[in-house]
Amino acid sequence: MRLPKRLLCSALLLAAAGASQAQDASLLAGAMRVDKDHGDASFAVNVGYTQRLTPYFALSADYLNEGHPRLHHRDGLGAQAWLHTRVPQRGWSFGAGFGPYYYFDTTTGNGSLSDYRNEHGWGELMSVDAIYHLHSHAYVEARLSHTHGIPDRDTTQLMVGMGYELGTVPNWERKENADKGDETIMLLGGRSIVNSFKSEKATAAAVEYRRTVNPNVEWSVILMDEGKVGVAERIGVSSQIWLLRPFTERTVLEMGFGAYGVRDQLDRTDAEAERVTRLTGLASIGMRYRISDTWRAQLTWNRVITDYHRDSDVFLLGAGVVF
Repeated sequence: MRLPKRLLCSALLLAAAGASQAQDASLLAGAMRVDKDHGDASFAVNVGYTQRLTPYFALSADYLNEGHPRLHHRDGLGAQAWLHTRVPQRGWSFGAGFGPYYYFDTTTGNGSLSDYRNEHGWGELMSVDAIYHLHSHAYVEARLSHTHGIPDRDTTQLMVGMGYELGTVPNWERKENADKGDETIMLLGGRSIVNSFKSEKATAAAVEYRRTVNPNVEWSVILMDEGKVGVAERIGVSSQIWLLRPFTERTVLEMGFGAYGVRDQLDRTDAEAERVTRLTGLASIGMRYRISDTWRAQLTWNRVITDYHRDSDVFLLGAGVVF
């Protein structure tokens, strides 16, 4: 399974952006409607990270959840280039963004909820926003977004929420988080959720090895057990490249992409059921906290991207030691 290359390139560009400019994090929520079916509406949530490159230009990475309209549960990852007015210390700024959008849609083949499908594809994400900046570096944002190029399922979202200007992390603080050659072992536990209309859940566990390439890039190998979900059971090993953006002296935001080799038994009720070995994709977003010079805590959301309609979300929380 090939990972979305265009989104990866956008994320690389974002991670490579100069650290001298401000960084923003935001959380927005509101309503969504399907453009060709005005009676089909649901909620919308957007989690975003923005890197300002000049006083008038920025790049953002966004996770957009388009809610649960009829026979569709869709979310996706986007990267947008923004043109905006100058950001004041206090007052209004306005912007417009556009970029690629890789979506994950849980839908149905024959109209029955038991016959769910996990469809993936590319579209475009475009947005306009109005932001009121508060003196405390916090801001209030209203955003109108539109997904385009998705067959018969273009949507429009109107969302409001809050954000915070993270500012600049000095080089000495960035180096406190990770040095080249550092190695980390993490033990993690959490929940796996099948991307179906029933959202079946199970207990998940993982062991992760990390090696630091530089303060902005890491490489990992993860052994992950997604648990027993209904009649299915899956365990696998992944290798990922992680893009890091330290934004405090102890906290790092992470985005990972890689390949995930799995051993999947789709029917545990049959002792003779064949276990299938497959190569899938894995995309992850996480946050790590430096407890001390030796210990780290980590929270990660992993999206397993399959080509056989068995996508899942795996949420993991754990701690580990640096050596």
